[in-house]
Amino acid sequence: MPTLPPLENDQTHPDARAMLEGLQARLGQVPNMYRTLAHAPKVLSAAIAMAQAIRSDLDPKVRELAYLKVTQMTDCHVCRHYHEILGRRAGLTDSQIAHLDKFELSDVYTEAEKDILRFTEQWTREGRVGEDVISRLKLVLNSEHLVILAATVSQANFTSRFNNVFGVELP
Repeated sequence: MPTLPPLENDQTHPDARAMLEGLQARLGQVPNMYRTLAHAPKVLSAAIAMAQAIRSDLDPKVRELAYLKVTQMTDCHVCRHYHEILGRRAGLTDSQIAHLDKFELSDVYTEAEKDILRFTEQWTREGRVGEDVISRLKLVLNSEHLVILAATVSQANFTSRFNNVFGVELP
């Protein structure tokens, strides 16, 4: 049960209402996380902008691999629901999704994918990433992609923890 209820459009500030209507038009629905963020329209706006920014210029498979790793680590069922669908669309296999917790021992990931998962795991657990991981990632990602990967991991941590703290449920 949510500890902070998601808002319906008519309960929101006009700025938030316009953003929720835009999400409805673009996605065909408004996830409850955004309806909960609507309690603070400026934060809602920033979250939408960040979600759009991380969807640009980075291979969707890389983005979803990182997002799903955070989701697995933070045990966010809402994020898992949406990002497993997006991950499959991006080309992740069922095995890749299922083996996130034991990726180091799995043969379903390339070494570059393992480094993406290491980056995500270290950032999420420790708030920093080893130079060795970043050095290897620089061989397969340019600096813009590294920044977008970092933003993706940050956004995934924010949304997962936000959903968990406020008991956000699937619509």
